[in-house]
Amino acid sequence: MNMDMNMEMTQKIIMTPQLEYSLKILKLSYEELVDFLQEEMLSNPILEYKEPKEIKLKIRNDGSESDRLSYNRDFKEDDEVHTNGIPDMNSYKTDLVNHLKLQLHLLNLPEKMTEIGEFLIESLDEKGYLKIDIKDVARILHVEETLINLVRQKLQKFDPPGICARNLKECLKLQLDDKKHVKKELMALIDHHLEAIGDNALPRISKSMGIPISEVQKLIEEIRKLNPKPGSCFQTDVTHYIRPDVIISKQDENYVIDICKDKIPIIKVNPYYLDLLKEGDKKLGDAYPYIQNKINSANWLIHCIDHRMKTLEKVTKTIFLYQMDFFDKGRAYLSPMNQRKVADDLNLHESTISRTVNGKYLLCQWGLFELKYFFSSKGIKQEVGEDASSAMAKFAIRRIVDNEDKHNPYSDSKICNLLQSEEIRISRRTVAKYREQLDIPSGQIRKHYT
Repeated sequence: MNMDMNMEMTQKIIMTPQLEYSLKILKLSYEELVDFLQEEMLSNPILEYKEPKEIKLKIRNDGSESDRLSYNRDFKEDDEVHTNGIPDMNSYKTDLVNHLKLQLHLLNLPEKMTEIGEFLIESLDEKGYLKIDIKDVARILHVEETLINLVRQKLQKFDPPGICARNLKECLKLQLDDKKHVKKELMALIDHHLEAIGDNALPRISKSMGIPISEVQKLIEEIRKLNPKPGSCFQTDVTHYIRPDVIISKQDENYVIDICKDKIPIIKVNPYYLDLLKEGDKKLGDAYPYIQNKINSANWLIHCIDHRMKTLEKVTKTIFLYQMDFFDKGRAYLSPMNQRKVADDLNLHESTISRTVNGKYLLCQWGLFELKYFFSSKGIKQEVGEDASSAMAKFAIRRIVDNEDKHNPYSDSKICNLLQSEEIRISRRTVAKYREQLDIPSGQIRKHYT
């Protein structure tokens, strides 16, 4: 009997409790890591920390390192040692309901009118519109509709302008009520031609109103200065601010990569317990294994934090080297790249790269990006057959539309042809899909008239 014996080398991760703990820390986002360290410091009395210095890694244009500031983990006697000083990163915006109720109570209305006002305010939708039927309110509160409408009219004079409107038309007109010398043509345009404005049918509006297209264009520009969603600038939920894990900035001809650690504590084993452990198990008795275990846990946590920082640094530098055109020229120059390529370069498992980039954010001159943004998604092919990023195609579409002649905007077919000239081959249907995802209207809607 013949047997073919093949040897195949595969890269596998054998999970141990220590490795699983390390991978968990590597995967944590900035906020999750801060919360995790707070829990660890509460459960392990051996731990203490101080505020750190961040790493600054200077990269020359050829990709080599020129100099760096080290991540200082040495304590000085005059350093302030904290125990539970991790800051809360949550911030609250003013609540729309409370903002309106405050204005309501400043009016000192009769009790019944105040009750109606509070009911109406609490019935507003997220845009600030009053969609509830007045007849339903009258039946619920056992009051006359005329009194409800009186209160509604008072609410419509509140800040922000346009609040408590029943529809878009009323919302826009309420905002114009505060303005002086409003053209009657502007009011007529809102009253009778909102749908035509949405269709960008300026010739039809011009003919109907008997005014030049250029005048219609000016009136529409005035309408676009108004806010169709006056309640949208308020929210009741907690706002989470994203702090970047990495900042890449250009200094002279070189780039500097900052691994941001300014709010993540530097962990240290309290020297008191180290000295105590030197007394041995005979003096400490049952406390010796407890202290030894806590010190071992603390040392492993320190190791895992260092490993997370160094892995993030290596992965970020590799992303930078692959995406130098992006950092030099902008979003439209994002290059094809996948996690396997980075993993091979760094001799790491692909899952390690995935854990490193998920939930981590990079700030540069072009904005704030999750690290996984820099890896290609499949579905778009270049002429050479290599996978390209869908983000690259989208930003190319955005750039083409931004630079088009607004009086003669490109059709989706024309955009498709222009993309092909840039070696980005996608269908007209895909162009339309990406355009809609970018909130770019069709060429007919984008057309400007003179």
